[in-house]
Amino acid sequence: MPAVVDWTNGVTEASREVEWFQPELKEVPAIAKQIFRDYSRLVDDDIIGHIHRVRDAAWKILPYPCIGCFRFLDFPACISPAYPEVIERAKAGETLLDLGCGLGQDIRKLIYDGAPAENLIGADSESAFHSLGYELFKDRDTLKARLITSDVFADDFLEEFRGKVDIVFMGSFLHLFTFDQQITIMKQVSRLLRHKSGSMIFGRHMAISDAGGTFKTNAIGWSLYYHSPDTFQKLLDGASEERWELSTNLIPYSSASSTVSDSAMTWQKGDHVKQMYFTAKLQLSG
Repeated sequence: MPAVVDWTNGVTEASREVEWFQPELKEVPAIAKQIFRDYSRLVDDDIIGHIHRVRDAAWKILPYPCIGCFRFLDFPACISPAYPEVIERAKAGETLLDLGCGLGQDIRKLIYDGAPAENLIGADSESAFHSLGYELFKDRDTLKARLITSDVFADDFLEEFRGKVDIVFMGSFLHLFTFDQQITIMKQVSRLLRHKSGSMIFGRHMAISDAGGTFKTNAIGWSLYYHSPDTFQKLLDGASEERWELSTNLIPYSSASSTVSDSAMTWQKGDHVKQMYFTAKLQLSG
């Protein structure tokens, strides 16, 4: 297994003087407002302040752009072209894993849209994100989904769920790792998925239209891997002997929230940088 990644790179406190930290959220996106009103039972006047308190705490843990830019309020799973199928399959009783779930926003959106919470699993290496998710959505005593702290590179990663997961969501997750590390991750995912045609992975990550590669950010020292449709197909082929039916959609790097500032969306330096929505399904012969 690969060595443990040192996310902090020796930095003990994340700077807010970066392009991807937005100091103020002036308006809550419509989807998020619905969740906080109807699911979390917050009144409108309290929502923005509540989001700020949790976001600022999350920034101190890991200063991801999706935290600094409030992009977790996009609820990215529901933006995927695959989401209508995903929600119907979840309602029908299939098991879904949100890998690298962060604050667990997509778990809550799935529940809000009618997915049985008992069939949902969220996994993240940072237990503090689970705690902040409970605080953000006010459901520590009511959430029935399973939130698990686990290292995706551990030999026993989610061992109890091997062969029992139908759908895996990976939102802004794979691009945090090198290609070789992603091979290891996808092998873990393959162990978790039911060995049947139609078992699915879907999600989004940073991408470009030509050859994939890496670049170094100046946040806390990690590299991001930019996929292309070709490199993502190579990833699937390299991690599994099974055949995958892959569809991808490259769109401009942006946020569903009109309140995210333009400067916060241009830190990746270049219009050639996109975000890729992807869906891949196992296709077994016989």
